[in-house]
Amino acid sequence: MPVTSPPWRTNCRLLVALLIFFHGQPLAAESLETISDRLAIAAALAQYSYRWDGKDSTGFADLFTLDGVMERWLAGSLVAGSRIVGRQAIKAYARTSHRGRLADRQTRHHFSGLVFLELSPTSAITENMALITHQTAADRAAVVRSSGIYRNNWKKTESGWLISKRVLFTDSFDPR
Repeated sequence: MPVTSPPWRTNCRLLVALLIFFHGQPLAAESLETISDRLAIAAALAQYSYRWDGKDSTGFADLFTLDGVMERWLAGSLVAGSRIVGRQAIKAYARTSHRGRLADRQTRHHFSGLVFLELSPTSAITENMALITHQTAADRAAVVRSSGIYRNNWKKTESGWLISKRVLFTDSFDPR
């Protein structure tokens, strides 16, 4: 019978690895509350991908504050018509997208490189890289549709950490 580590040891190793991954500084430099906030925000961000890609419009909208905002920028300018304000408007946008332009395809939001630009007990600003793929029944493999940087402003609420503003800075290469 193979020798395995007890579950608590595996969990401790995972926690230490996550803490180093998300912060990169000595553990003593942060309180347990700050570490907990970082992990809660990272978990909420993961839900962003799963809820959107799973076409869960209501669950996706629930990640935002009641007055939450979504925007998309390209080449330094706000994309016309991309600013959506309020949880109900975000839900309607998600539902329209899921039932319309995305109905025949599987989307995937691949997030990496989560960094905390600011973190206080009640608010945070994070950035992460994104690679967005689509795949239809006719596609042999997923196709890259977009990439960029997500900047999320977070607010700590009674329901946990919610996005108050999400901006996607879509990549656009200018070789100048």
